[in-house]
Amino acid sequence: MGLGGGSSSSSSGGGSSMGGGSFQREGPPGGPPTDAVVKWFNPEKGFGFVELGNGSGDAFLHIGVLHNSGRDSVSPGAKMKVTVGTGQKGPQVVSVIEVDESTATQAARPAGPRGPRPARAQIDLSTATEVAGTVKWFSPDKGYGFVATGDGAKDVFVHVSILEKAGLTGVNESQKVSMRVVETPKGREAVSISLAE
Repeated sequence: MGLGGGSSSSSSGGGSSMGGGSFQREGPPGGPPTDAVVKWFNPEKGFGFVELGNGSGDAFLHIGVLHNSGRDSVSPGAKMKVTVGTGQKGPQVVSVIEVDESTATQAARPAGPRGPRPARAQIDLSTATEVAGTVKWFSPDKGYGFVATGDGAKDVFVHVSILEKAGLTGVNESQKVSMRVVETPKGREAVSISLAE
């Protein structure tokens, strides 16, 4: 006799419980924007880490996220506004909203093969000597090259800025040049250059 009552209760109340599901989709996947500072980033490896401004530690930054914001790399010390989510290994940047490179610490970048920059300020032009030589190689992309002098001493470093002062866009391998050369802590460096006749 009680079978009829059971069927009526199963059809009631089903509609009201379905509405709660929509609340899970609020906000971006990374949550609210968070301030962060780049600790380090290696474009060759394709990742780095940022320190989150809310005190929750570091977050992983993948190069793919940077590409989405139109950038290939960021410098250590640069300020960022990011959204952060939880990845397989902990917090990770989900999106980059903005980057402020004005706070980047330039000193953290490796000096690399860019030449003896620190020595540039210490050059004493009064010690410069006239030297003739032959261009060994010069790379416009790298912004420097070397000239062999044939006097048994080390090759002379030539920076692109010296060529620009002389009105030259570049020099070719085996080209004869005349230079004024100074000794620096890193070796001989041209302070002026001209093409030999």
